[in-house]
Amino acid sequence: MKYILNETPIKTTNNFRINNITVDLDIKETDFNDYSFSTTKDLDIKTEIKSDFNSKIGLERDKYLYVDITPKKRIDDLLIINYTFDSKNYLTSHININLDYDLNTIICFRGTGFLNFKLTVTSKENINSNISVVNLTSDQSTGLVSIENSVNTNSNIVTNYIDLRGKLRISNYYSELNSEKASSSFNTIYIGNKDERLDMNYYTKNNNKYTVSNMLFQGALLDNSYKSLKGTIDFIEGSSKSKGEENENCILLSENSKSRSLPMLLCHEEDVMGAHGMSSGKIDSQKLFYLMSKGISEEEAKRLIIKANFKIVLDNVLDENIKAEIEEIIDERIK
Repeated sequence: MKYILNETPIKTTNNFRINNITVDLDIKETDFNDYSFSTTKDLDIKTEIKSDFNSKIGLERDKYLYVDITPKKRIDDLLIINYTFDSKNYLTSHININLDYDLNTIICFRGTGFLNFKLTVTSKENINSNISVVNLTSDQSTGLVSIENSVNTNSNIVTNYIDLRGKLRISNYYSELNSEKASSSFNTIYIGNKDERLDMNYYTKNNNKYTVSNMLFQGALLDNSYKSLKGTIDFIEGSSKSKGEENENCILLSENSKSRSLPMLLCHEEDVMGAHGMSSGKIDSQKLFYLMSKGISEEEAKRLIIKANFKIVLDNVLDENIKAEIEEIIDERIK
C-alpha cells in the first residue's frame, strides 16, 4: 500500500522533491518484542497495549506498545532501553518520558524487521537531560522514528539520533520551546549505503523569549544511497532574544549517491538570531592527502575523516559499550 509520509511543515516548490516521501509498505500485524530496562530504580514505569498510534511521520497503526516513564527523583544511573526483534516482527511502540527530574536515557534497536517508533519527552523547569536513540538494526530493516519534546523554563534537552543501517529510514523531530530560557539540541549521525533511502524532517519552534535551538547533522552517503533533509527553525511571535542554528555536513563517497537538503529559518519576531549552513560534497582532498602521506590507506583515511566529523555527536552517547558498537558499525559501513 502506498503512503505519503513525513510532510514538511512549510511546503516549498515541488521542483525540490522534498516536501514529503511516497513509499510502498506491506505492514503486517504488530508483534510486541523483547525489551529490557537497565534499571528500574526510582522510576515509575507503566506499560500497556494501546490503540490508535500516530506520529508526525503520519503512519497510523491500530495497536502498539506504550511505555510511560517518570523518575521519582534525580536519577544518576543511565537508563538503557533495549528493543530486539527479527524479520517476522513489525514493532510499533511509543515511549513517553516525563522529566520531573533529570534522567539520561539511551534507547537501542537491534535486529531485522519493521520499526515504527515514537518518543515523546516533556520536561519540568530546571531540567538537564541527554537522550539518545540508536538505530542498530540490520541493512534489511525499515525504520520510522519520530521524536517529540516540549521544553520548560531553564531546561536543556539534548537529543541524539544515530541512524546507521536500514533499507528505508524515515525520521522526524519536533521540538517546542514553550517557556523562557528553554533550550534544545538535536544531533544526528547518518550513513547511507547500497540503495538505501533516508528521509529526515526536523522542526524546532521557539515559542518564548531567550530560547535556544540547535540542530547538527553529520552524514556520509555511499553507492546509490539517497538522502533528503528538511530542517526548520521557527521563531514565533513573542520569541525575542532567542537564537537558533542548524548545520549539516554530508560527505558523498560515490558519484551515484544523492543528497538533498532544505534548511529553513522562519521568523515572526524581531531581535532574534538565526543561522544555517548546509554542505555536501566529496571528502576534503587535502586532509585525505595528508593522512595518506603518513602511510595510511585511502580507505582507512576516509574512515578516519568521517569518524572525526561524527565524534562531536558520538561524544553525547553516554555508554561506552554502545558507543563502541556504533563505531564498529561505522567501520563496517564505510568502505
